[in-house]
Amino acid sequence: MLNQQLSTKHITGGTFGLERETLRVTAEGYLSHTLHPFPDDEHIVKDFCENQAEINTGVHDTAQGVLKELQEQSDRLNNELKKHREIIWLYSNPPYILSEDDIPIALYEGDQQGKHSYRLYLAEKYGKYKMTLSGIHVNYSLSEQLLSSAFSQSDLNDYTEYKNAAYLRLAEGMTEYGWILNLLLSASPICDGSFFNPRRTGETVITDYASLRCGMNGYWNDFTPILQYDSILAYAESIQKYLDSGALAGVGELYYPIRLKPKGANRLNNLVQNGVNHIELRNIDINPFSETGMDVRDLEFIELLCIWIFAVYRDRLTEADQLRSVENFKTAALFDIDSAILLTRNEQQVSVREAGLRVLSRMTDYYIGNEKALDLLSYQQNKLQTPDARYAVQVIDAFGDKYVRSGLTLFR
Repeated sequence: MLNQQLSTKHITGGTFGLERETLRVTAEGYLSHTLHPFPDDEHIVKDFCENQAEINTGVHDTAQGVLKELQEQSDRLNNELKKHREIIWLYSNPPYILSEDDIPIALYEGDQQGKHSYRLYLAEKYGKYKMTLSGIHVNYSLSEQLLSSAFSQSDLNDYTEYKNAAYLRLAEGMTEYGWILNLLLSASPICDGSFFNPRRTGETVITDYASLRCGMNGYWNDFTPILQYDSILAYAESIQKYLDSGALAGVGELYYPIRLKPKGANRLNNLVQNGVNHIELRNIDINPFSETGMDVRDLEFIELLCIWIFAVYRDRLTEADQLRSVENFKTAALFDIDSAILLTRNEQQVSVREAGLRVLSRMTDYYIGNEKALDLLSYQQNKLQTPDARYAVQVIDAFGDKYVRSGLTLFR
């Protein structure tokens, strides 16, 4: 185990970057049919469809700082949308969808034409409707002070080699425990009936999931990738084999909740040559009760989780472990967390709620003496001890009978 005093000393030294996916919606709750309003802006780009924007922040050394920029960029987008009587949709699940024509694939021309072709491929493979599910991707880098101090205690002589190994351990541990983010942050249990059938437009559907996009029929590949964590080269090669076989058309098609990424272009050769820069966590719902789509306490909890896993996780995942872990992610996205059952490493069955409380208890023991960390953990524990504190429960209570109309009212 990493020296506990060392890891908690550098608790606030990591850096954050956020990517928020969002749909552009008319004042009546229908998907927009105007062109993307920021064609040459690195902070507000097109995602899968022309009416789906992705808001990207820069890198910040505090959760407050990155959320402040996310709000500023969101305001900039909203101010432009007002000119066309449009708004940013505040949920992970889409509003009214009249047909597939409501989901126009993002337009690209010239030397970017390949991006349009790639999206045509995704639409054919996964269906357009699934691509409207939106969330927040958290990109997090461990504190350089923490990494360099831990490196000085290690047996390795090369810092880049150590840093890669540290992130591989973090990614492996997050594969084991990252389902807890589904449990604690899911906020999309309801959707409009048109997501399932155009004839059900205007009908609010309460699903079996606290997070539809993270559940069994959400944003997943049609196979379960098995990744290697022995070295950064082995990790890259385990992804490359799916590219070579045609199972994936590109690295971006790896719809896995955890990805290791380099600085700059997201290419495997860049990752191998230059090493890991950050971990990307992709299983975060948009929180409609937060102006930015994410509560600062949840983002700070993610940092606590990353540091705890980095400090204590030393297990190795077999292929069977990885298959089990992916199923746990989907199970933890269910709404009924008492009936939903996780399978632990020793094949013990435990309810999702109990499993979450166990992880939070272990984290609490680790962070004893750190008042801020304990407050953050208490906030998460309350979601499991007080059912009404869960975002998914609050969404149903507040918007469950008139999903789209309530969403429009919330925005106003």
